[in-house]
Amino acid sequence: MNTIQHITNHKQKERQFLHLLGDALYIGTFGYGGPAVLALAEQRLVHKKGIINEKDFMDTLALIQILPGAIGVTLMGHIGYQAKALWGAILVPAVFALPSFVFITLLSWAYFRFGNLPFVKSMFTGLGALVVALLVNASLLIGRSVFKRITYREYRSIIISAFTFIGFHLLHFDVIWLILFSGLLGFLFFYFTDDPQDTATLNQKAVMISDIGAKPSAPIYYIKHYIPVVMLFFIAIVACLFSPIVADITLTFLKIGALGFGSGFTAIPLIKGVVVDQLNWVSALQFRDGIALGQITPGPVFITASFIGYRVGGIIGAFMAALSVFTPSVVAIVFLSSIHSKIGSLKIVRVTIKGFLSGFFGLLIAITFHFGFDSIIDWKTLAIFAISLFYLLFLKKDTIWLILGTIAISLLLV
Repeated sequence: MNTIQHITNHKQKERQFLHLLGDALYIGTFGYGGPAVLALAEQRLVHKKGIINEKDFMDTLALIQILPGAIGVTLMGHIGYQAKALWGAILVPAVFALPSFVFITLLSWAYFRFGNLPFVKSMFTGLGALVVALLVNASLLIGRSVFKRITYREYRSIIISAFTFIGFHLLHFDVIWLILFSGLLGFLFFYFTDDPQDTATLNQKAVMISDIGAKPSAPIYYIKHYIPVVMLFFIAIVACLFSPIVADITLTFLKIGALGFGSGFTAIPLIKGVVVDQLNWVSALQFRDGIALGQITPGPVFITASFIGYRVGGIIGAFMAALSVFTPSVVAIVFLSSIHSKIGSLKIVRVTIKGFLSGFFGLLIAITFHFGFDSIIDWKTLAIFAISLFYLLFLKKDTIWLILGTIAISLLLV
């Protein structure tokens, strides 16, 4: 009887995990934009399916704010890990990112094949103005999270933001060093101070994340649970041996994925600084168009990595770029799953992340200026920018309708 009960429970867990994969695929297919992805995930996983309760869902969101990478992928990695250890941590975020990867790869092929056609150029001219509006909106959102209130207490964050803005926009410093130095400045500026607002906010976050994290349903010390890790490592090694450029793509996007704190848009200056300014894999115009294509597809903003990977290394390059840029956040959530409460409450972690985000804000402002001067070139693109910004700031509807409307107007006017 016990054996029968064990088999029944095992089959039931397998069915539940398959349903979770189906839900991840649904969210990855129909979730456009970071907030929309999280809202859809909460609606489906919490309220409709009851896979995770609301408190654990919100606590998980609090935890992943201190981690790099795409928030949606990290969220799915955490939920998958709780459901089926390492298998879940790999399969659930992979299925979630699959639709956006397929879409961006197809769009990348079409872009590099037909990008010189007049109507395609017109479409991307309009989408370029839209990208500037998206960057302005993202800058405002990130600014609100970095500068809780505009007082003299925020001068330290302003200094960090000004440092990265000047270093990136005027002095053309290496973006990696700018980000790392921002974290160091965050430590030096905030660790030895006692900002009442910062302390209260972070203590609240520490309380929020202190109860997360039931242990995964299956212990990870069984050898069989490391099979997916070994498989991915083997695939990466074979792909890198197949082509030196694939190895470069892999290492480059692993680095980007490990340093991309905040949200997908905060990683845009980082990606540009590496793949455009340093490596010259794509031009600034192509990179801007890649961001636009990333907005057309569902899922995380980080999927723009596949656009660049496709340009440099074809389909294999696109796959390895996506795999590499998402790996650091999934690895981080797996390792922090059991000690997150301690990590999240460490002051050194909080102040360093605040330094990172202040630096990213300055970088995002710099790249917004850069794209603004390049993309808003006449009254038509200025009109598209103004309408798009109004839509994002005041109407706050689904971004996909804005994208489709921009494409239609671009084909008619631009």
